[in-house]
Amino acid sequence: MRIRTPGISWVSQMERFVQISWLLLWTMWVIYRERRRVMDAHARGNYAVRPDSEVLIRALMAFRETAVRCGVLMIKLGQFLSSRVDLLPEQAIAVLSSLQDEVPPAPFAHVVEIIESELGRPIEDVFSVLERKCTAAASLGQVHKAILASTGETVAVKIQRPNCDQLVRLDLRTLKFVIWVITRFVNTHNFIDLMAVYDEFQRTVYEEIDYVREAANAKRFKEMFKDDPMIYIPRVYEEYVSQRMLVLEWIDGIKVSDYAALAAEGIDNLEVAERAVRAYFYQFFEVGFFHADPHPGNLFVKRSTGDGPVIALVDFGMVGTLTREMKRSMKEMFMAFIERDTRSLVNALVKLGFIGEGANLATIERVMSLLLERYHGMTLGEMRELDIPEVLREIGHLLYGQPVRIPAQFAATGRAVGTLIGVSTGLAPEFNFAEVATAYARKFLGLDVEGMGQTLQQLSSQLLATGRALMTLPSSLEQLISRLEAGQIEVKFAGSESRKDDSVLPSVRGLIWMFMFVVSLAGGIFLMTYAHLFMPGWFSLGLAGLILLGLLVKN
Repeated sequence: MRIRTPGISWVSQMERFVQISWLLLWTMWVIYRERRRVMDAHARGNYAVRPDSEVLIRALMAFRETAVRCGVLMIKLGQFLSSRVDLLPEQAIAVLSSLQDEVPPAPFAHVVEIIESELGRPIEDVFSVLERKCTAAASLGQVHKAILASTGETVAVKIQRPNCDQLVRLDLRTLKFVIWVITRFVNTHNFIDLMAVYDEFQRTVYEEIDYVREAANAKRFKEMFKDDPMIYIPRVYEEYVSQRMLVLEWIDGIKVSDYAALAAEGIDNLEVAERAVRAYFYQFFEVGFFHADPHPGNLFVKRSTGDGPVIALVDFGMVGTLTREMKRSMKEMFMAFIERDTRSLVNALVKLGFIGEGANLATIERVMSLLLERYHGMTLGEMRELDIPEVLREIGHLLYGQPVRIPAQFAATGRAVGTLIGVSTGLAPEFNFAEVATAYARKFLGLDVEGMGQTLQQLSSQLLATGRALMTLPSSLEQLISRLEAGQIEVKFAGSESRKDDSVLPSVRGLIWMFMFVVSLAGGIFLMTYAHLFMPGWFSLGLAGLILLGLLVKN
C-alpha cells in the first residue's frame, strides 16, 4: 500500500499566509525601527546609542517559535537572518543560530513514498537496507543511510520534506508581499535593499531544493579537488538522482566537532583545521566557486591512510560564486587596505555594493581611517592575539550605526568565512587563521612570483597601447596642421567670413602642442599617483618633457 503525502488545503494556506505575514511584518518593523533609531542618533553625533537588544530578542524569539512550528522556508529564513551581522547585533543573532538543530524529521512513510514515486519501482528493488531513523534533518530535506540492492554499497539518501515545493512557493509569495508592503511605506534602501535580499534568498532556496543541481555541484567539486588527496568529495550515483531525491556515497568519517573521537583516533586537530581552511581559500581565491555551508555537520575527517587526515565535504545545495567583476573589485579593496588609501577603499566598497546611495562617504571614510589605524600593519603574531569575536562585534557596531549594508551576493561568503573561523578555532585554539590566508591572498592580489609575471605582462600591454596612442597623436596633429596650411580645412571665426589666415596658423599650432604637453603631463601624474601604473606614467611624463623642450627651442 502506497501512502501519499496529502497536499495543503486552501484554508490551511490562508491561515499560514496570515500567520507568516503578520510575523514577518512585525519582525522586519522592529529591526527597521531599531536600525533607524540608531542611525538618527549617530547622525546627530551621539555614537553611544546602541540597538535595544531586549526588544530585538523578544521579536526574534517569537519568530523562532513560529519558524519551528511552520518549518521549511521559515527555518531557512531564520538561518539567513542569522548571517546578517549588518542588520542584527550579536545577542539577537544568537537567538536564531541554533534553528537548524530544532528541525524534526519527516515521517518514514514520506521517505518511502518519495523514493518509489521518483524511481517508479518498489523500495525493496532499490535498497536492501534503508534505515528508518534519519542521520540528518534540515529545513528542506533529510538524509537516511542505506545499502544499494544492486551493488551492496553503502549510500546516503537525501529526500525532500513533505510538500516542500508547495510550501516554498507559498512562503516566498508571502515574503515578497510583506516586502512590497514595507517598501510602500518605509524607505529602507539606505541600509538594506530588501528586494535584492529577496532575490538572493529565492535563488538559493530554489537551488537547494533542486537535487539535480546539487548533484551537478557535487561533481564540480569532485573535479576541482581531483588532484588533492587530502580533500574528499563523495561520488554521485546518477541513476538515482531526481528533483526530489539524491543518492551519494556514504562518508564513513568523524564529524569535525567530535573532538573526543578525533583524539581517540590520534588525529592532529591543528592539521585538520589547516587543511580545511586551505581547501576553502582555494575555493574563494582561486576558483571563485565555494561550498557555502561549512558547519560541523557538513565536514568530516576520514581516518588517516598515512598522509594525515583527509577532509570530506558533504551537502552541496548551498554554493556561492565570486564573479570576475567581484574579484576585480575585491582586489582593489585589498590593495587600498595595503596602501592605507581610505578613499580608494570606500570607492571599492561602493562598487561591491556595501555602500548604498545617499551614504555620507566622508563619515564612512573617517570610520575606515580609524579601523586602518588600529589594524593596519599588524604582524601575524599580533593578529593571533586578537580576540576575533570582539573585533567582529566592534565592526558590527560600526556597520549597524552607519548607512552601509552587506550585499546579498556576499551574505553566503560572509557566513561561510564566519562558520569556517568558528570550526577551525574550535578544532585548534592556537590555529592562526591569518597566517594560512596570507599565501592565498598574495596570489589573489598578484603579489607572488606568478602573479608578478602576470602583472608585468599587463603593464607591458598597457605601456605599448599607451605608447602607440601617444606616438600617433603628434603625426595626426601634424597632418591636421598641414591640411590647414594647404587650405583643405577652413577656420571660421565668429563675425567674419571663412578664410585661410596665415597669421592664425602658428597660434593654432602652438595651442595644439601646448594641449599635447598638458595632456601628457596630466596623464603621467594620473597614471603614477592614482592608477599606480608607473611605466606608462613615466612614459607620459617623458613625452611631456620632450614637448616642452621642443616648444622652448622653437621659441
